[in-house]
Amino acid sequence: MRVTANMSAENSLYNIQQGRAKLDKLQESISSGQNVNRPSDDPISSRVLLEISDKLKSIDQYSSNISKATSWLKFTSTAMEGMSGIVNQAKKLAGSISSGSSDPTIRQNAHDQLVSLKKQLVDMANTQYGDQYVFAGANNNAAPFNNTDNTYGGDSTQLSIEIAQNSTQGLNVTGDRLLKGSGANPSYGSTDILKAFDDMIAAVGDSTTPSNVAAISTAATDLENGAKQLNNATSDIISRMTRLDNIGKLNDNNKNTLLSIATGVQEVDYAKLAIEQSNQKLAYEASLSSTAKLSQMSLLDYL
Repeated sequence: MRVTANMSAENSLYNIQQGRAKLDKLQESISSGQNVNRPSDDPISSRVLLEISDKLKSIDQYSSNISKATSWLKFTSTAMEGMSGIVNQAKKLAGSISSGSSDPTIRQNAHDQLVSLKKQLVDMANTQYGDQYVFAGANNNAAPFNNTDNTYGGDSTQLSIEIAQNSTQGLNVTGDRLLKGSGANPSYGSTDILKAFDDMIAAVGDSTTPSNVAAISTAATDLENGAKQLNNATSDIISRMTRLDNIGKLNDNNKNTLLSIATGVQEVDYAKLAIEQSNQKLAYEASLSSTAKLSQMSLLDYL
């Protein structure tokens, strides 16, 4: 096949363009500090980097979820500590009048203190985190408890949040499990703490009603069981926060590993690139020089 001048010119132009493209790519890598600036640079590495990017986004979301869950559980724990303190005060008060009293003033004072403690307990049970009632389950239309009766206005929904791939964590403690002693999975006890307060208030009597010693003893036992119930719930909250902390550390380790892999794929070797750029520049300049000389030749050069 005869090689025409036009074919030689096209081949020379193609080689110059290819050399320039390689030189530009090396310069881009040096400027960006990245091996892969677009998928076409390295399809396999690009896929790896995209997968790592998706996993990093998921881990960031898990970290955000863990932070929110931890804040919620800390708020819940604080409220429950307050409830435990109130129940313990009621137990001490019951112990001080366990044999009843013939003094109307003492009975009335104990009665009033117990009424006040129960009101504080209800207030704690209606604690809000933002605009959500902490112990109401998924029902946030109204406070779960009130001071006129002992009914629970929330529901038994166990809220959960994703903290790692295929792993969730229970977020809330519902008021029926905590104060009414009902519900299961988890169950903390079977004591209706609010009723135990009412029973103790009635058993202590007041300025006109004598104490009922037997009823005081029974109510005191119920309050003791109620305190254990609150302690069980507190232990559950602590174990949840411990798990969140451990999963958070695991997520951080996984994130660091993925970032290390991505860095290994993307981070350029500047010394190596500098040598490649120098060699490519020499090749490109040689190509320009040889093409310039070839373009000056004619038939007369062969005669």
